[in-house]
Amino acid sequence: MRRTARMLVVLAVAAATVAGCAQPGQLGDPAEDTAAPAPTAPAAGDGSPPRLPQLLGSGLVEDPLQIRTPGPAVYSVRTASIPPGIAIGWALHPGTETTIVTAGSVTLQLENACDPVTYEAGDALFIPDAVPHTLRNDGDTTAELVVAYLLAPGAPDQLSAPAACPAA
Repeated sequence: MRRTARMLVVLAVAAATVAGCAQPGQLGDPAEDTAAPAPTAPAAGDGSPPRLPQLLGSGLVEDPLQIRTPGPAVYSVRTASIPPGIAIGWALHPGTETTIVTAGSVTLQLENACDPVTYEAGDALFIPDAVPHTLRNDGDTTAELVVAYLLAPGAPDQLSAPAACPAA
């Protein structure tokens, strides 16, 4: 159960949910080759070819997942750093969060799943809508994260929540 809530695929699922239905091959359908074609012309500017998308991390959501919004949604992607020994207090989001650890490691606790789970560079984690959680850096190097939210327009990124698990 170490990596129960990890995933990057949810980014594609969320985008497909918000933007419309996925086409065959977009979500890993083996029937079609989904590799991006090699660039044929240099990018404007310095003459170097455009960079193709790079995989930053991946994870798995073991439970069925359905993402709905009652109306328009805002999708934002940010970077964050958590120094060693720092914990982000208990919080929840009025929407979903997908986080990719690009350096270091973080430990996550979720309400109703209080056993801490550690995610390392290359791992992704998913936090469902309105689930209280805390994230901390128990390591000895700064954790670097890419954080994506899917929220209602005007909703705050996060709200404070009371501690849902005993201190670890």
